[in-house]
Amino acid sequence: MTGTAPYRAVGTVKYAAGIKIMNRFLEILPVFLFGTIWGSFFYTLALRFSDGSVKENPVKALFSSSCCEKCGTKINPVYLVPIIGFILQRGKCAMCGERISVWYPISEIGYGFLASLIYADRGAGIYSLCVFLIIAASACVSIIDAKTQTVPDSLVISIAALAVYPVISAGSPGDNALGFLLMFAFFAVILFIFPGSFGAGDLKFASVIGFFLGFEFSLVALEASLISGAVFGAAYAVGSGRGFKIKIAFAPFLTIGLVTAVMYGREILLLYYKIAF
Repeated sequence: MTGTAPYRAVGTVKYAAGIKIMNRFLEILPVFLFGTIWGSFFYTLALRFSDGSVKENPVKALFSSSCCEKCGTKINPVYLVPIIGFILQRGKCAMCGERISVWYPISEIGYGFLASLIYADRGAGIYSLCVFLIIAASACVSIIDAKTQTVPDSLVISIAALAVYPVISAGSPGDNALGFLLMFAFFAVILFIFPGSFGAGDLKFASVIGFFLGFEFSLVALEASLISGAVFGAAYAVGSGRGFKIKIAFAPFLTIGLVTAVMYGREILLLYYKIAF
């Protein structure tokens, strides 16, 4: 009988580990669902900014019912449930059969994972919520910029407002001011030397990101955005055959830099310190 004790112990450990994983899953699931709701909102908002409806009537565009882009039929509230609505409709409008963009569920899932990652890294609270909404709104800006080559001032101002609480709670507004100045000065100088290389919207968006991150984390965000932008730009120029005089939206790469700094900034800075010292 004693020979079976180790096997029982292993079984008990596996069972306990399974229970722990299940509990963690059930803990994060509401956070994931919370993120998917915001994903649906921000992706729809991006589309409405892109088609110009927000400029025409912002209040109506933000709060009007969602309709099929093809037939104009109002979408049943059941089908507006993130991810599930897309599955229930089998990716098509229930009325006209027009295909629904797969980017709807992709964006909802992406925002869900974003919320889960921030919760796992920083826990729940107002600070985590602000960080999530800042990145979520930045992703929205990225979609708009990719579609229209414009960065809406209203969203940049919203991101700046969301950054106020994290900046105050961090207790180092001077560092955040330096982050703002770093990003502003870098893009202003580049714009002065190479007119048209970036847009004024990129300058404002980058400055707000710098204000939120502070000086050192802004360095990480700047480096990540420039590297990712350069790699994509080179690949696109070669792949499209249009050469290196193409103009690409830079907000998506600023968002990549923002996410990199928020999620991995500490580790990257520690690595730099080890190399330098």
